[in-house]
Amino acid sequence: MKFSIIGFIPTLLLLIPAVIACFKTPADKPELEDENIIVFIAKCVGRFGCIGYMCLAIGDYKVGFSSKLLFIIWAVVALLVIALYWVLWIRQYKKGNHFEDIYGTGIPLFIIPAAFVLVTGIFSMNFMLIIFSVLDIVCEYCSAYGVRKRLHPAKAEESSDEAETKENEDGE
Repeated sequence: MKFSIIGFIPTLLLLIPAVIACFKTPADKPELEDENIIVFIAKCVGRFGCIGYMCLAIGDYKVGFSSKLLFIIWAVVALLVIALYWVLWIRQYKKGNHFEDIYGTGIPLFIIPAAFVLVTGIFSMNFMLIIFSVLDIVCEYCSAYGVRKRLHPAKAEESSDEAETKENEDGE
């Protein structure tokens, strides 16, 4: 494995907003209990695996992609995803950087880079990228679900009550 500038540049561009987000914590962030340690460790393994394999393993179209056309398609997708990610973060800060906007939606912003790595893994047929990105996506979603559940416990109770009512109506 050698260093890949083609993997490093998109990784760096996707990391910049995430690093800025670490230092610009939303003022309305509630005090939440720590997330599940297993989910946290798995998320870190997935994230650092994504970063490592993007920077070391994808190569150019002669090494990592099966054709020049596939590489060009990947490059266009990379530009679009990175642009979308930056636009969403800029919008986040222009709206006032509210905690609810980051974690209160169906898809947290932090899943976008991992989804991009998944596409990269599929395009370059790099199975380690696929594994690490799927791990990161699943753990990010579980983490965001836990945050939403702690922010809105009544909604979580309502949906579990509805499920119990449906089971009782079905006679189970």
